[in-house]
Amino acid sequence: MNEQFGWTGKILRVNLTEGTFSTVDTMKYVPKYIGGMGVAHRIWWEEMKSGIKAFDPENKLIFTVGVTGGTAAPSSGRGEFVSISPYSYPEQYTNSSIGGAFPTQLKWLGYDGIILEGKAPEPTYLLITSEGPELRSAQDLWGMGLVDAQEILHKRHGEGSTSYGIGPAGENLVRFAIIGCGIHSATGQGGMGAVMGSKNLKAITLTKGKHQVKVADPEALLKVTEDIFPKKINHPWIKENLADKEHNPFWWSWVGPNEKPNFSINWMGLVYNKPYAYLSHSCGLGCLHGCGFYELRDVPATTHPGLLHAMTGCNHTRYEQFFHAEEGDKFAKGFEIHELAEQLGFGHFEIVYGIVPWLYYTKAVGIDTESLVGMPTDVRSVEWWVKLLNMIAYRQGFGDQLAEGLRRTTEKLGADVYAHTIYEGPEAARGAAWQGGKMKLPVAVLGGWGYTARSLGTEMPFPMNLPSMLNWMIDTRDPHHNKWPDWAHQDFQNFVMKAMTKQEDPYTAEFPLKWAKLSTVRGTIIDCLPECFMFPLRNYMGWQFDEQVGEGTWTTAVESRIFSSVTGQKMTEDELFKAGERVNTLFRAIQIRDYNRTAQMEFEEIIPRTYGTYDAEKFKVTTGNFYEYLGWDRETGWPTREHLESLDLKDVADELETLGKLPKTASVPA
Repeated sequence: MNEQFGWTGKILRVNLTEGTFSTVDTMKYVPKYIGGMGVAHRIWWEEMKSGIKAFDPENKLIFTVGVTGGTAAPSSGRGEFVSISPYSYPEQYTNSSIGGAFPTQLKWLGYDGIILEGKAPEPTYLLITSEGPELRSAQDLWGMGLVDAQEILHKRHGEGSTSYGIGPAGENLVRFAIIGCGIHSATGQGGMGAVMGSKNLKAITLTKGKHQVKVADPEALLKVTEDIFPKKINHPWIKENLADKEHNPFWWSWVGPNEKPNFSINWMGLVYNKPYAYLSHSCGLGCLHGCGFYELRDVPATTHPGLLHAMTGCNHTRYEQFFHAEEGDKFAKGFEIHELAEQLGFGHFEIVYGIVPWLYYTKAVGIDTESLVGMPTDVRSVEWWVKLLNMIAYRQGFGDQLAEGLRRTTEKLGADVYAHTIYEGPEAARGAAWQGGKMKLPVAVLGGWGYTARSLGTEMPFPMNLPSMLNWMIDTRDPHHNKWPDWAHQDFQNFVMKAMTKQEDPYTAEFPLKWAKLSTVRGTIIDCLPECFMFPLRNYMGWQFDEQVGEGTWTTAVESRIFSSVTGQKMTEDELFKAGERVNTLFRAIQIRDYNRTAQMEFEEIIPRTYGTYDAEKFKVTTGNFYEYLGWDRETGWPTREHLESLDLKDVADELETLGKLPKTASVPA
């Protein structure tokens, strides 16, 4: 390669224990592994081994940016963290994406990523400038809120500086703690903030860089950008309620045909923010549209003097929804709790879909969790929320157990009672305003591998959720960030109709296998470029396969056009898909080598999460069919040598065979 486009060519390695720095050659790994998460997976395969725990100094925390970072590529400006997740149950290797200005500025400083290893001897932050990296003391920042600490770092290092960091939850190794970029973006899943805290690393701060990321064909990149976004959509401060679909320009971005499915109702319904205006705030510098995250300023706190500045949106509006029917300034009450959770550095899903509903539901059915917590459960009280969140962040009393996450808590207390007991009545946050107040669900609404199910596990019936369950089965976290099966596509609607009218058996149908594979591999590609999870923008949260949607050419071929125009290395849609399949299969190999993942383990994890709505024996057939569809052995769930070698992963096959983790049978993927 005579000239390098898209990548800077090096990844920074930081040994926190020794305080030393070195670099890794990015070009060893690309374009074979695309970039971003794909590069991180390959480094992990080469450098890590089984037997390491999430909080061990030997665990690595790797951050990578792909070819789109630092360029004008549409929806660019995100990056990927990978590590052994303390949140996953059991602990396993996983990933979590994040935005903000950080990924772009890291590329402009000349790096494609950062490998963090070891443990600093004292609270520390990593500073990277155009002069190079250095470690500085963070003693004065330790214990501060996530946002407050980053504001100090911004003042200290000047205009244009940006940071990733943790709050008290990360410092105290709360398993679902986040790494956050101010109020604007975070690693929502995986507990990456706790891994960062275990390394005594409070923050990573970047100043302005001088490196220019070269684009091979700027005109082609401009053309694909114009195809996706005929014009940049600018939204002013909006003074209407998020719940007002007639005046909320984002409402229709989150709905399917005939408003079904409609996540706008989930995420913006019952949110009455007037008189406080909101602004759509993009999570990445390459965003040309904005989606479902909103910044609000000067909202008064209700329990202390002061004005609040924070974000809400997406599933996080649950904080505000808990107070939708309260007297007084209902929005400010929920927003105050939301702002506190951001400062403490929590992963919101575990709080608003897991722990707090669990306390509400257990109380309703007569299971005494109030004596464990040490106070009466009152989910409509701001004061109650403040006490609870601080208990968890600082591991005080029963908060020490809740800091382990809901899955570990209910397993310790006894899952049959504390997790699987069925509750019937109003939904915890939205009450009687949601589905007539008639919900039937387990008191602990859990998905696979320790993560809360959100609404997907309780509001989406079989067979609609069948592709989602297959996604979840082969992952190590909640997969529904980039790996969304397209529930709005007409092909999906046809599948559901055939299943409901008994024209086709959903357990033996090919469609769920196809849809789960497509969404898994496409989501993997997005994390490798990486792009925003709303990319390419579609009419609903899912991929619009092989068709045009909206004003532009929003098809699945867009990713390969962007990759080719930035790098100058022509890659067709099929070639990019195969590269995504290679990355996903390498991720599978890591699961098998380091965590002994098997088909039986996955079946036993997922079938209880269907809460009696699946026929277990028939689903067993579905899972075997899915493994074969992926090129894996149906009995073990392990990739075959034939499949690994077809993806140019012979060395991976050789190592798995040495470990006795390569199946004897052959399986050809669809």
